[in-house]
Amino acid sequence: MIQVFVREVEEELPATQAEKLNSHRSAIDKTTNHHDGHRARRCAEWAIHVAAGRELPHPRWQAIKEAHAIWRDMFRAAEYAVITEGVGRPEPLKDIEIEWVEDAVGVAKIVGEAAGWDQAPWEHLLVELIEMEPTVGT
Repeated sequence: MIQVFVREVEEELPATQAEKLNSHRSAIDKTTNHHDGHRARRCAEWAIHVAAGRELPHPRWQAIKEAHAIWRDMFRAAEYAVITEGVGRPEPLKDIEIEWVEDAVGVAKIVGEAAGWDQAPWEHLLVELIEMEPTVGT
C-alpha cells in the first residue's frame, strides 16, 4: 500500500509536494506488504478526519466523505465475514484498500489546493504508514 500511496503522490500532488518523498525513500524501500490492511484503513481514517468539518469549494467533497464512510463500513463487515486466521485477503478487499489509499491522496490534494498544504499533512500520514512496518523478528 505504501507503493500505491507513493505513486499517487507523484501523480496527483504538485512537484513541490512530491519532492518531499525523497527524504523518505530509504524507509519506503524497506517496507513490505505485511500490514497493508492496517495501512489502508489508516489512510481512510486520515481522509475522513482531514475532510471532517471543512467547507471546501469542490463539488466532489461531500461525495468523497460519504464514500469513505461507506468503504469503512463495508471493509469492517467484509473483514468479519470473510477473513479468518490463515486464509489471506480476498481480492475485493485489496481493491477497496487501494481505493482508500488513492482517495487519501485525493483528499490531500483537494485540501492542499483549497486551504493550503499545511492543512493537508499527507507527509505525516506517510510516516505513520512507514512506521507500521514490523521490526525484524516480530
